Amino acid sequence: MLRGFIVWFDSYVSRAGVVGLIEGGLGVIAFGGALSVVFGDSAPKAAAVVAILLALMGVLLLLAASRAEWRRRGELSERLLIEHCRAFLQDNQSSWRLMRWIEHHRIDDNGDTVVLVTVHAVVTCDRLRFYRLRMGSGQNQPMKIRGQVHVQARSVAVGGVGGTGHEVTKHWADDARMEVLVHFPVPVYCGSEFSLLIEMRWPARSKRLVRDRLPDDFCVRIRSPLNLLEYTVALPAGEEAFYDPIGFGMDDSHFVLVSRSNSSGCQEISLVGRDVPIDGRLGMRVDLKRKELS
Repeated sequence: MLRGFIVWFDSYVSRAGVVGLIEGGLGVIAFGGALSVVFGDSAPKAAAVVAILLALMGVLLLLAASRAEWRRRGELSERLLIEHCRAFLQDNQSSWRLMRWIEHHRIDDNGDTVVLVTVHAVVTCDRLRFYRLRMGSGQNQPMKIRGQVHVQARSVAVGGVGGTGHEVTKHWADDARMEVLVHFPVPVYCGSEFSLLIEMRWPARSKRLVRDRLPDDFCVRIRSPLNLLEYTVALPAGEEAFYDPIGFGMDDSHFVLVSRSNSSGCQEISLVGRDVPIDGRLGMRVDLKRKELS
């Protein structure tokens, strides 16, 4: 029996750690104090109440410390995973060739943004287990906002086939961009195509444009050749904007940059590029017009 208890105790400590062991001890103290309050005399009752309060405060502090520790471990694991995947991509520079990139931003009047990215690519390495992309807001957002960015990914449904979700991990790089890894459930082999739909719900991503009323760049960095590029920015209701091209000229026959109203009556600025021959940043600069004072 003693040996069994020692084995159990060792297993418990290995799972819970010192914090868990102290939590258990404080729980015993609190329970003993509660019994003293019910069955003891008046003086011991007062001491028991104090003991219970101190034990509860200790438990709360330890819970907070434990939660912070697990969060730190989770962030460390994600960062190490990103670093290993980044090293793999550096060793395999041409893991895939991008064929089509379709990006759509829907901006709310408070600057919150829903970003939809559809990726079509073909694998050029032996086999690919994940896809990586980097996205930024053009500003160094606080950690609280970064923690609220939600990312999910799924395969693109075609003819009723597809649409299943993929596991996603994300990490914030030193340049304030978010690095996202989309993990395939099974490897994609050389010569095979894959399509992904990545959705990001990003608080205050367009704060600079909508709330600060300053010009903002909406760009994607690509590598030629790219068969199709579509980039659309949908403004909040009631807003209008000026816009300029970035990375190409308006006289370039490979690109069309236009503005129109969508089905909701909001202004959309849309860039379409076909057989894109340019490496680097492509997109548009958007500047909201001043609202007329009534």
